[in-house]
Amino acid sequence: MSKKEYILKILDALMGYWPLARGLKILVNGNALDDKTIDSLVDIFAKTINEIQNSETKQKLQKSKEVLEQLKKIEREQHIRDQKSLDDLDAMIKDI
Repeated sequence: MSKKEYILKILDALMGYWPLARGLKILVNGNALDDKTIDSLVDIFAKTINEIQNSETKQKLQKSKEVLEQLKKIEREQHIRDQKSLDDLDAMIKDI
């Protein structure tokens, strides 16, 4: 499942609890938000989760937020590995 799909699931869970959920879902679903903006939604979700009174919903959203944070971490690590590989390739080309 992609980061976008997880965010859409979280926004579905927030429907009825958070007025912005519907509008954000439309934007995310329509690819109107870039990756940086989507990443910043994790922080917004964290604040929203703290405001929700229903403990069952709060637990589900907390787990979803943790999944998104893990996805962000994996993406950062992959980016670092990719950059190192590119640097290695550049060095090999210079040797030619």
